Amino acid sequence: MKAIAWVDGSLIPPEEARVPLEDRGFLFGESAYEAMLVRNGRAFSLELHLSRLERSAEGARIVPARFMNRVRDAVKALLQASEGGDALLYLQVTGGSGPREHLPAGDGHSPGVYGTLRPFDHVVLRENQRRGLRAILRQDRRWPNATWKTTQLLGNLLGKREAAAAGAEEVLLHDADGALLEGGSTSLFVVCGGVAITTPTTRNILPGITRSLLLEHASDRVREADIDIRFLAASDEVFVASTTRPVMGVIEIDGRKVGNGKPGPVTQELARRFGELMAAAWGE
Repeated sequence: MKAIAWVDGSLIPPEEARVPLEDRGFLFGESAYEAMLVRNGRAFSLELHLSRLERSAEGARIVPARFMNRVRDAVKALLQASEGGDALLYLQVTGGSGPREHLPAGDGHSPGVYGTLRPFDHVVLRENQRRGLRAILRQDRRWPNATWKTTQLLGNLLGKREAAAAGAEEVLLHDADGALLEGGSTSLFVVCGGVAITTPTTRNILPGITRSLLLEHASDRVREADIDIRFLAASDEVFVASTTRPVMGVIEIDGRKVGNGKPGPVTQELARRFGELMAAAWGE
């Protein structure tokens, strides 16, 4: 399949897609987004993602009633365009377009709705899961509403750039008190005694969809609790999880091996179980 974009009700090649110069998402970061994996014409955990999109948009003061029908139109059109192939579906909602004013007049502008569909390679994903990734630790510099999935991502990007400069693939964030939070674009799990612990959503973290599904479907192996940064030294395994990195072992942090430097048994088990959950949702 080829990459495709959805703009203003039309499917067009991404290179032809245009966003208005005065779109509030572009000018002010007033926007929310979601991404989900697609196979067999189905988006994995679609309703969970759309519910989170509504919540994030409400946080940015974008009213869901004014855009959700258009979002569902975009999803339907893009899923049909996938022709059953493996893809990553991206959706973004913005505060709309109009004269650049911090507070738009009247009821504001009609929200902007955009989407893209791009090929996704599960073979590469499985290879990366077998290998694992390297990470660095950094103090969190993001805004205090990271619980909303908005495009306020400069702090995340700066951390990821530091990770790349250090030869790593992810940044693991902690707060000023030393509590571990999450990755730059992933949820974080630390394994000790056969149990994977993830930071509770009472902290400034995104309530990840993959994270919530692991808590629901692997409750014998996953639980929530605060994690002090010093806990890493005693951990057996560390892994991260997200839509595009469902259960990915962290094999090195700041140049030091985690465990034996390979994805551990709990990480591998949860990766297998989550893969089975996705396959069942796709009718495989």
